[in-house]
Amino acid sequence: MARRIYSIVIAVALGLGFYLYTIKDTHSDTFLIIISGLIFTLLSVGIHGLIAHSLHPKVKGGILTYPLLMGVLWAVLFFLFVFFVIPMFCPDFLLTP
Repeated sequence: MARRIYSIVIAVALGLGFYLYTIKDTHSDTFLIIISGLIFTLLSVGIHGLIAHSLHPKVKGGILTYPLLMGVLWAVLFFLFVFFVIPMFCPDFLLTP
């Protein structure tokens, strides 16, 4: 049941991101950055929840690398968000001082 909920969360986040991308010209840059940050949070919660609930509890509790891998995954997602997603919404985001 939890995997289904997290899959729905991922689908909702992707749908909201696509919708926000289609209406980006009608809103300010500040609004777009804040809402895309919230959508990113929703997406990363869905991905981490899906991965966490896909592993067997005995296996997950025994690995030391699990928290490290989740941290690296989040860092990669954040890198993609900052350098690829935000510039799609605000093209001059990285150029402003």
